[in-house]
Amino acid sequence: MAKTMSEVVKFCGVAFCCAFFILIVNHYCQLEDYALSLSKNLDVIVFFNNNEKEDATIKSQLEMSNLVSVKEYVDASAAYLKAIEKNPFLKNISVHDDAKAIQAYAVLAPNSTPDENFLLEMRSSLGAIENVDEIVFDLSLFKQYVDIKNLILFYQKLFFIFATAICVLLIFKCISYVMSEESRCKILFKNIFSSLMASGFGFLVAWAICLYTQYSLCIGDKTILLVVLFTAMIGIILDNVS
Repeated sequence: MAKTMSEVVKFCGVAFCCAFFILIVNHYCQLEDYALSLSKNLDVIVFFNNNEKEDATIKSQLEMSNLVSVKEYVDASAAYLKAIEKNPFLKNISVHDDAKAIQAYAVLAPNSTPDENFLLEMRSSLGAIENVDEIVFDLSLFKQYVDIKNLILFYQKLFFIFATAICVLLIFKCISYVMSEESRCKILFKNIFSSLMASGFGFLVAWAICLYTQYSLCIGDKTILLVVLFTAMIGIILDNVS
């Protein structure tokens, strides 16, 4: 009776761990997706104080710092036409020389994670380029992106430490099985099967929770398999063979 209760407790424990890990990894995947969506909007716009004609020259000067890449260069005349397109009312109130007052600009994308040091270095480097009049970007958006990337990095380090510890413990556990009596090898295979069953049940529980609460499960099939196998490893480690 006590042995049966112990197996039931272990089964429930492994299932709970798997469901918990599925939800945690799913949250991590959502953070990565969110960071990717933010990265597409991390534009830096550089305005020039006159109408530059040499697109290739401007692109070369901007990318020389290796901090940014040029997504788009818009000369003054094209910028004026874009302004009229967005607000046709300007065409009715503007005069002939208004087109000359519109600045040429370039839309840039960061080449690396734009932390505070990156932004300072970028301002200094781009500001030193001749004819650069103003550098514009959404600082709050950049800070939000950096915070998300730092959280993702923290999760990665935590996952690596935990996974390394589990793998080391599993190796020692398998060695203890192999070095014991032959009958214990059968116990090992039984333990592997029961742990996989419990882990798979835990995934079904997590999936049912997400389905019931309409919580988006964006984790991939391969990642789900890895989580199930990883949780089964924990079940193997926790097995008492004494």
